Amino acid sequence: MVNYNFIIGLVIYTILSINSIGQKSNSLIDSQFSKLLIKATGAKISGDLYTADSLYKKCLELNPNSGVVNFELSGIYRSKEDLKRAIKFAEISVESSPKNEWYLANLALLYNENKSYRKSADVFLKLTQIKPEKITYLFSLTEAYLANNKIKKGLKILNLIEDEVGINEDISIQKHQLYAFINKKNKALKELEKLVTEFPDNIRNLGLLAEYYESINKKEKSIELLQKMMNIDSTNGLVRLSMFQHYYKNGKYNKGFIELKEVMLSLEVEESLKQEILIQISYDKNSPYTLNNVNDLTKIFIEMYPKNSEILLFYGNLKFLENKEDSACFFLRKALAINPLEYEMWAQLISSSLSRGKYNDAIKDAELASESHPNQPFPFFAIGLSLNAKEKYEKALKELKRGKLLVIDNNFLESEFNSQIADAYYGLNEIEKAFKYYELAIELDSNNSILLNNYSYYLSINKQNLDRAENLIMKAISIRPNSPTFLDTYGWVLFQKNDFINAEQVLFKAVMLSDEKNGEILEHYADVLYKLDKRNEAIIFWEKAKITGEYSDQLLNKINEKKYME
Repeated sequence: MVNYNFIIGLVIYTILSINSIGQKSNSLIDSQFSKLLIKATGAKISGDLYTADSLYKKCLELNPNSGVVNFELSGIYRSKEDLKRAIKFAEISVESSPKNEWYLANLALLYNENKSYRKSADVFLKLTQIKPEKITYLFSLTEAYLANNKIKKGLKILNLIEDEVGINEDISIQKHQLYAFINKKNKALKELEKLVTEFPDNIRNLGLLAEYYESINKKEKSIELLQKMMNIDSTNGLVRLSMFQHYYKNGKYNKGFIELKEVMLSLEVEESLKQEILIQISYDKNSPYTLNNVNDLTKIFIEMYPKNSEILLFYGNLKFLENKEDSACFFLRKALAINPLEYEMWAQLISSSLSRGKYNDAIKDAELASESHPNQPFPFFAIGLSLNAKEKYEKALKELKRGKLLVIDNNFLESEFNSQIADAYYGLNEIEKAFKYYELAIELDSNNSILLNNYSYYLSINKQNLDRAENLIMKAISIRPNSPTFLDTYGWVLFQKNDFINAEQVLFKAVMLSDEKNGEILEHYADVLYKLDKRNEAIIFWEKAKITGEYSDQLLNKINEKKYME
């Protein structure tokens, strides 16, 4: 059994010992203060910050300048992301013990989090003076200077660190980058040359120096170093990366591509860097590489890293650009199996299947999408639409009504749900319910030409509210005036209104726009010709409709009987 009182007591003893520097012990040994402090620390250790906060503040009533209490309160408010109060208490703790390392470090970090970099640097500078043996404070001071754009001061501290630890790869590279940033090219160059002299066979450092020589137009020296790197290890991916950069900058893109393939195959170059290069050359509008080049590189990358979901998604999108939708969907599914949280990719995948009439795939993908995104309505819409297409209307209604409840402030999507619900009811021959939902759909999206056409057509074939049907289809045609499907609907509305002369004109236009390839339009045109006593012509167009394979159940009877039948 753990003795928690002993642990808490030990913590308090340690804190009190730290806090005793520069303070009279009498101010901290007060019995009431000590008891409150122990209780407060116990509450903090157990995670009850509210109680700890309250008890520490009672401690302050007894000793408002207590370093330990203000230090602890600073930590509590930092955990609450209340930096203003955290800094206030931290400053008081430092005032009480100006040389306490922990109090100073806490204050410096808080200043840094608050982006008060000048103040942070001042405190870290003090820490380097109090604890000169701790190199970490010199690094922190450098970061504070750099964050405050004090580059020269930062370089000065880096030089101090280097004097202490010797030539170090990370320090030299940082100094090189800083000198390059302030346009001190000679000093930037010297840092890399010094590093290469110290570590002459280090491929990474040789590559950095070669690249910098290239950037300052010392190409001969760059080539010399590249050749040295190839002699050391021509199979090293970092060497091939440097070769790619050299060829690329000099416009030798074909040679660069060969090197880039080797980079993608290498083990020395990190996955993240390969990915960055791949994305960069793909989205750069000035990239010299073709879609086929990117495709080849991506295939290599995926063979090396088959569980990188980001690149699998990227490759899927490449396949969409190549109009290879089956392949695109395959890679999207692989990516989403690894990381199902990319909702937009689910939507793209499902939409692709729907657009190609692959309803079984759409249903399967939408069901998986709804598992990881249960509050998204679109997967339910996709399932409902697919079930409608498969004439499973009752199941479709269940999914559609469930998904519609998830729609929030999206009139377009709610209208689409209502339209599909209407289609399901129409399929179940519940005409009144169907027409009710078509009306609801139009209220939400009155400019959806396909919805207007479909509802108008259903009204016409049921011979209901033909004036409404005519108004609907006229609006649809105003949006898409040359749609043969819409003109066919309009012609059929006129047919049902016994306006055969105008129906013939409209349906003739529909026949011409469809190049006489739509069987339903051809049959409707033949029907109106029959009504106008043009029976021989009607039979000709009924025969044409038959050839297309798209016709009503009555077409063969019309041809055999040589007369119109409903």
